[in-house]
Amino acid sequence: GAGLAEPLRAAPALAAHWAERWAATEPPGLAGFLADAQVGVKGYADDRTAAAVWEA
Repeated sequence: GAGLAEPLRAAPALAAHWAERWAATEPPGLAGFLADAQVGVKGYADDRTAAAVWEA
């Protein structure tokens, strides 16, 4: 949604943060994923909706 896409496009530091956190060979656990999805970006307080699918 826009709450996730807008700050991702406008804040390169956010994209870099997620790329670093999610580049590992193993996906983050649920708690880590949720914590990453809530990383603050100044000027963007909209709700963020993110879905992730990992192979089991």
